[in-house]
Amino acid sequence: MTPRIADPGAQLERTALAWQRTSLLIAVNGALLTRAVPGLGPAAVAIGITTMAIAALIWLAAARGYRRGRGRTAAGVLTVHARATRALTAVICVIAILDLTAVLLHD
Repeated sequence: MTPRIADPGAQLERTALAWQRTSLLIAVNGALLTRAVPGLGPAAVAIGITTMAIAALIWLAAARGYRRGRGRTAAGVLTVHARATRALTAVICVIAILDLTAVLLHD
């Protein structure tokens, strides 16, 4: 019995688009963080730029995952997505903590 190929339909494309939307929202969040806490000076700019750089990496990873996912078995695609989802969850938690800090420090 041969392994089942991942859904040849639009599932992989929808997933990549969802990751790209997430990265866009993270980039906007980074810009807002930079603007929300001007009292931090260079630290606010560094946080914003770092957040936007992470967003760019997520965007590139989504595009790469889409290209690499075509023609793979369903189990292989799920394994890659599980690791990436855990990493993205950790990034979003850190950004949420930064957002909370920005709200608390905002004048």
